[in-house]
Amino acid sequence: MSRLSISGTIANDLRWEILSANIQPGQAIKQNHIARQYGVSQAPVREALRQLASEDLVAYELNCGVKVPTLDRREAEEIGSLRAKLEPDFISPACKNFTASDVEIAEKALMKIADAPDVPTLLQANEAFHEAIFAPADLPVTIQIVRQLRRRYARYLGNMWQSGGNAQTSWQEHRELLDLIARGKARLARELMKTHIASTTKAVTKSLARSHAA
Repeated sequence: MSRLSISGTIANDLRWEILSANIQPGQAIKQNHIARQYGVSQAPVREALRQLASEDLVAYELNCGVKVPTLDRREAEEIGSLRAKLEPDFISPACKNFTASDVEIAEKALMKIADAPDVPTLLQANEAFHEAIFAPADLPVTIQIVRQLRRRYARYLGNMWQSGGNAQTSWQEHRELLDLIARGKARLARELMKTHIASTTKAVTKSLARSHAA
């Protein structure tokens, strides 16, 4: 295996560990420990960490090495506010363009959400569902911006779901949202999308408050 593919494997593994809060916010990541775990030198580990730093999943701190950034309520609320402004814009064009194939793709993602055995699988299935309802809208610039926001937000979702919060409510809202889009009910679907983002953001901030109080 090449050093590049090794670093990619390490980055991917660490990414999901961080997103699912198995590596906790504020926790240090020891390069030598990771290198020993994978049986490699520290060079591919450094490459992996540089990639994760570009995604804001780790940060280099003076005299402290590499750490997972802490979660911040204000950031969660800001991202939630931006999502609420952008994501409903997908709904009307998606309703016009949605096909039976799109419904099938979204249904499969919903099934994976319901059956997810762990938080990384749940996060991946959740993103697959949102991609399935956004893609038919054919808004390439907007979806690029939204993907960046959602990637940054994923750590907050993972932290919340790791503590057992809001997953069932989120699934029910997804189910109803897909039904409305498939039936072409754009106005109702837009309103539900706003409600879904607001309720998720509220659940995330409550989860953060509980973890800080613990």
